[in-house]
Amino acid sequence: MKPYLFISLAALLATSACKKDEIDALPKATQEGKNTAGCLVNGEGFVAAESGGSLLSNPTPALAGGFYEDSLYYLTLAGKTSRGKTRIRLFFRSQSPGTYLFNQTTPNLDRAGLRYTLGYAACEFSDTKEFYITNAQHTGQVVLTRADLSRGITAGTFEFTAASTFDPRKTITVTKGRFDRRQ
Repeated sequence: MKPYLFISLAALLATSACKKDEIDALPKATQEGKNTAGCLVNGEGFVAAESGGSLLSNPTPALAGGFYEDSLYYLTLAGKTSRGKTRIRLFFRSQSPGTYLFNQTTPNLDRAGLRYTLGYAACEFSDTKEFYITNAQHTGQVVLTRADLSRGITAGTFEFTAASTFDPRKTITVTKGRFDRRQ
């Protein structure tokens, strides 16, 4: 009986350490325009990082987006997870610090354009080309903690649950998200 107790305790400690390691791998939540971002995607650490590029093409930037027009903000985080290249997108209608909910069913920006798109968060994986997006049932939020238009600096935190557009029964959960962007 004692060996089983010891093995169970060791396994519990090992899994606890893995989760802490994933969180520790994320960039610190700063507000200085450091161009860093990261989150946990279904518990797996994801850090935005530049990738690709060659003699004939530019690399994919770690972060893209920012303030757009009068009242729009969007941010794309690019990097890798165990599912290959991964992109996370945040889109909301404000340029002021505050909490913004992803809780309405809306077409994504690529399909509807700026005029018809409401706030949403999305995630796309290259292994399946599967696209996950928030809606009225699968929600989340972004907290914009800094919005300095004159210096082009934005920072905040985010979390959301999103459903697959291929199979709405499949979901992903993004937690502990943070970004610090200078346009």
